[in-house]
Amino acid sequence: MLEAKVRWVDGFRFDATDADGRELALDASVAGGGEGKGMSPALLPLMGLAGCTGIDTLEILQKMREPVAGLEVKVSSRKKEGIPSGYDGIEVEYVVTGKGISREKVEKAVRLSEEKYCTVSQVLAKASKITHTITIVEE
Repeated sequence: MLEAKVRWVDGFRFDATDADGRELALDASVAGGGEGKGMSPALLPLMGLAGCTGIDTLEILQKMREPVAGLEVKVSSRKKEGIPSGYDGIEVEYVVTGKGISREKVEKAVRLSEEKYCTVSQVLAKASKITHTITIVEE
C-alpha cells in the first residue's frame, strides 16, 4: 500500500511524510502566496513520472543487456489556464548515454514503461497527452 500524509507548518508550507518517515517540504511559490521553501505540489506528479519511467526504462535496458552508462529523464509541462488548471500536455525527454546503444531497444523500453509498467504514466495519460523524445549520447 502507498501512503502519504501532509502536515501544515505555517503560511502555505506543509511537510509531506511517507509511511517510512521520509519527509519532503511542500510550499506555494512566492507568486502563489507562499515562500517558495518547498517543492510545488503541482511539480510532484511530473517528478514522479520522471522517476517512475526512468526506473522502468533503465531496468528494461539492463535486461536487454544494453551498455547504459547514464540516463536522464526530463519532464516539462505548462499549466492550463483556469481552475482547476491541470497540465497542458506533458513532454518527456530521455537522454541515454553509452557506447553502442540501440535506438530501437531504447524506443521499445520507453514504450513498455509508458504504456505498461509506469503507474504514474498511466494516471497522468488519462488527464493530459504525454509525448516523448529520445536522445542517445555516444560515449
